[in-house]
Amino acid sequence: MAARALVAAFLLAMASPAVAEDQVEVRTRSDAVGDVYRFRSDSRYAEASAGGKASQSNSQVFEIEVLGVAPEGLRLRYTLKEATLSDTSGPAMATAMKALIGVPLEFRVRSDGMLSALDNWADYKARVLAAVDASLPAGDPIRNTYHQRFGQEPINAAEDMVLADVRLMAVMEPRGPVILGMSDVVDNRRRPPGRALSTVSVTKPGCELRLVRASASRTPGVVQDLTTEATVSVRDGRILSLTQRRADRAGGESSEEQVTIRRISAAPGC
Repeated sequence: MAARALVAAFLLAMASPAVAEDQVEVRTRSDAVGDVYRFRSDSRYAEASAGGKASQSNSQVFEIEVLGVAPEGLRLRYTLKEATLSDTSGPAMATAMKALIGVPLEFRVRSDGMLSALDNWADYKARVLAAVDASLPAGDPIRNTYHQRFGQEPINAAEDMVLADVRLMAVMEPRGPVILGMSDVVDNRRRPPGRALSTVSVTKPGCELRLVRASASRTPGVVQDLTTEATVSVRDGRILSLTQRRADRAGGESSEEQVTIRRISAAPGC
């Protein structure tokens, strides 16, 4: 959809929210202790300003294991299994990222999928920063950045440095009855949350659902576009594939990012 048409559609949805008669039940198979999901995430980022250009690409394989199930939500374990990274600033970023591999982070999510608590954050943070310190010299800018970002409020630090892909997937994983068609929704992809236009359709009855969430902003000299598309298993409600594209332009500065996440563990049969 062209940017101007997207903005028009978004404003129309804000003025008169869509009402859809059809809906579909998602996550018909309940979560169970011992469930393990494995994903591959590939991302590309590029920015340009008067000071020059910079870019980064990385690929990660991670697992999510269900440790506990309760009415208020789930207890989960995240483990990064593999990671490669290329950055125009040099090799230090890739070196630091390897400190995350194999260190499990146990956390809890609410029934809506949003992060609510961290169970072993102090140990996780200490192990990661010790590995970073062992691999990069004192005073290294990337080493300092890791310490600064892990020094944030714990949940913010976890989402920023470890669970960004998990949070993005949770935003795009519906639970319970889902209304089909187009509607205006709260957009938890951004902080603080905003508004977005959501479109939901069935691609394989009883098997797969397609979700598209888009938001656009146009003010003098500033352009912001954010579109996320996902295919979700109707049975367990988990992502099968997801692509997010973000573009921001203001004055002489611009940045673009694309994230692709694919489920590489087995999905429920249809």
